[in-house]
Amino acid sequence: MHYLGKNLRYLRKQMSKTQSEIASLIKKGQTTIGNWENGISEPNLDELLVISNFFDIPLDALIKVDLAESNMAHRPSLTSTAVYDHGAESSPTVQEKDDRLSYVLQEIKSLREEMARLDARIK
Repeated sequence: MHYLGKNLRYLRKQMSKTQSEIASLIKKGQTTIGNWENGISEPNLDELLVISNFFDIPLDALIKVDLAESNMAHRPSLTSTAVYDHGAESSPTVQEKDDRLSYVLQEIKSLREEMARLDARIK
């Protein structure tokens, strides 16, 4: 037995997110999220990875562990908010408040902008 649907609903409610908000994250409809939560259908691997990253929970735990009954769901990272940019860039970026990762991501963004500026000058 797997707990994907139950865990998806549990994690979404822990972060006070709606099905529509999760749906927009993965570019799906709200009905699709409801179907996943109710076990009518399941996300593909790419969608599972986005969900796992968004909720900061290991993929195997998302599927195999009843998070409502385990200690994993009470990790501090689940209460923090992470902003995921799934824009037009080739690789999605994650920006988390008050984290060393945000500095690195900002530096990468700056380097990309500088490279694009230099590339435009070369052409």
